[in-house]
Amino acid sequence: MSVYVSGVGVVSALGKNYQEHKTNLFKLEKGITKNSYENHGFVLDSYTGKVQYELEVPSQYEDETRNFKFAFKAFEEALASSGVALNEYKNIAVCLGTSLGGKVADQKALYRFEAGDYQVESELLEKTTVHHIADELMAYHNIVGSSYVISTACSASNNAVILGTQLLQDGDCDLAICGGCDELSDISLAGFTSLGAINTDMSCQPYSSGKGISLGEGAGFIVLVKDKEKAKYGKIIGGMITSDAYHITAPKPTGEGAAQIAKQLVEKAGIDFKDIDYINGHGTGTQANDKMEKNMYTKLFPPTTLISSTKGQTGHTLGAAGIIELINCLAAIEEQTVPATKNEIGTADFPENFVYNQKRKHRIKNVLNFSFAFGGNNSGVLLSSLDSPLQTFPTENDVEMSILSSVGSIQRDKESLVEYEEISSTFNNFKSLRFKGATPPKTINPAQYRKLDNFSKLVSVVTAQALEDSGLNIKKLDTSKVGILFTTPSGPVEVVEGIEKQITTDGYAYVSASRFPFTVMNAAAGMLSIMFKIKGPLSVISTNNGAIDGIQYAKEMMRNNQLEYVLLVSANQWIDMGFMCLEQFGYDSTEYIGADYCSVQVLSCQPTEKHPIILGSKQLKYKDKNLAEISSIFNQSFQQLLSELKLTPEDIKGCVWNERKKMNSLNYEFLKQLYERYQIPNLGQNQFDFSSNGAGEELDFIVNSNVSSGYYVAISYSKFGGISFAVIKK
Repeated sequence: MSVYVSGVGVVSALGKNYQEHKTNLFKLEKGITKNSYENHGFVLDSYTGKVQYELEVPSQYEDETRNFKFAFKAFEEALASSGVALNEYKNIAVCLGTSLGGKVADQKALYRFEAGDYQVESELLEKTTVHHIADELMAYHNIVGSSYVISTACSASNNAVILGTQLLQDGDCDLAICGGCDELSDISLAGFTSLGAINTDMSCQPYSSGKGISLGEGAGFIVLVKDKEKAKYGKIIGGMITSDAYHITAPKPTGEGAAQIAKQLVEKAGIDFKDIDYINGHGTGTQANDKMEKNMYTKLFPPTTLISSTKGQTGHTLGAAGIIELINCLAAIEEQTVPATKNEIGTADFPENFVYNQKRKHRIKNVLNFSFAFGGNNSGVLLSSLDSPLQTFPTENDVEMSILSSVGSIQRDKESLVEYEEISSTFNNFKSLRFKGATPPKTINPAQYRKLDNFSKLVSVVTAQALEDSGLNIKKLDTSKVGILFTTPSGPVEVVEGIEKQITTDGYAYVSASRFPFTVMNAAAGMLSIMFKIKGPLSVISTNNGAIDGIQYAKEMMRNNQLEYVLLVSANQWIDMGFMCLEQFGYDSTEYIGADYCSVQVLSCQPTEKHPIILGSKQLKYKDKNLAEISSIFNQSFQQLLSELKLTPEDIKGCVWNERKKMNSLNYEFLKQLYERYQIPNLGQNQFDFSSNGAGEELDFIVNSNVSSGYYVAISYSKFGGISFAVIKK
């Protein structure tokens, strides 16, 4: 069985739909132009791949961000071109890659908050979340299913396609809609300018002298099915993610992480390097990236493999780069033509198989699409034409993951790993526990630790303790067999806020170059790979259901990469504006106490009676459902999972959900009635002094509390629609 691409949609500086984008791509039209950006009187002129045309969306979305509008248009085109009827599918997965999410809306809200407006409307605040775009796309189409908002910076949408393919092939969904989106933003423009990474003289010149990138914007989606009759554009054969474990921004010069992807994908497909007809490279126009790619490609691939970068036309679209360039690969297959690298300054020292300035007719069956990102995240997707003999990598054996250790930054009946201070709001009645500091253990390099932002410090200390408690000696492991799955609702909000405020006082060119790399959602996870030399796959999802949403992804990661261990890391951070969000979203200040919190579970593919075992999990995402509908959705999914596990509700000794996460929400009301419906007591009642907003305290409670052997259910829920749960045998 194979996974087929049945629908494609794209919005870019080259066009407002697939046909227009493809035509201009092969005509080598210029998508990058010089544009001006303004913030508090500071002006930045920069060459960017800006979408210059207006996007028509339904009236209810007229006030949405450009990022949402890009995604909406590409999502609709992909669905329309696929011809699929969503109501024919029972289990739909939406996998969205984005670096920014709602950060442009967040900047608008932050500036109002800093000016003393503590009543920013909840509608705007909801748009600030990274996962809002996926939530709203699913709501518009009344999709009830799973949602994975992947935020690994510039590799995000490539990773979304990899996950969607695995979920579909492994039977965990029957339709996957995968894509990515990002818009041009002040924080990206300022950050990359401060790093000296932007070409200030002209549009970027990939695979040349390396004078810097040009940022871009846009979105793309593909619809993936297993029904060959619906196949239209090509096949996804498989994908792979690796970590350099080298540097927060620079790729490892040897390119070994990227080379490992190429080697394993080719080997797993049963082909040779000569069978790869075309590579769409990352090709940013920076010396560090382009030299690494050149060295890697020339070492592995023969002259018959043609290579180009399309960023010279679209700009670097960050979280959308992977999917837009994968769609360019599909266009190359469709036209049997390699799109050229747009380059105006010469191509010295690059071989003839790097295609410049003139498209080249070529027999194309098998294609590699590469994306690389901050934190040393490498991602590659192998795709092929419909007439290629290659088939999607087969379903791997299922795994049961045991929890070797579970550690939270706030520990029950123990001294906390980190020092906290209680912060009270000055404008409402909410409180939170804020990270104040920690003493790093000996397993962490103190020089590296000092350079971290507070969010990464919190995460690193808890991860080090979890590894110690697991009994694993990370230095003696093959760390290419260790993965990291990081979940967070909002990421490093403290450093993001700092950069956004600094733009208003210092201007675009003078924000902190040392702090900017920590604004991306995968920075803390990337630093874990660097500090502990973990070279296996790494991914990050934005979710308010945290660790429980991460379980399925961790499982796919483990079973499809033959991993021995996965670190499931979940973390949340608070800033003062968060107090306003709590009030506007209807949280209860008499119950809810927020916390900078991190929990880490070390998962093993070898289940033992000695450790708790995760038997299965379900993720339910929906919006605007009444109590009866929520009850029906949950009951159907809960009974289905129990049936698969050969269990009944009577076998469940208890559930754990955090009632301190109290808010005006029907999901909360439903969970309050859980005992009446199933006679399953909430063992977490009155047991938590805080709420992490989904960073895993429920799992940590089940693993570490003194409950008897048996079956338990960990549950988390979101203000924005959705309940996730996992069945655990202890």
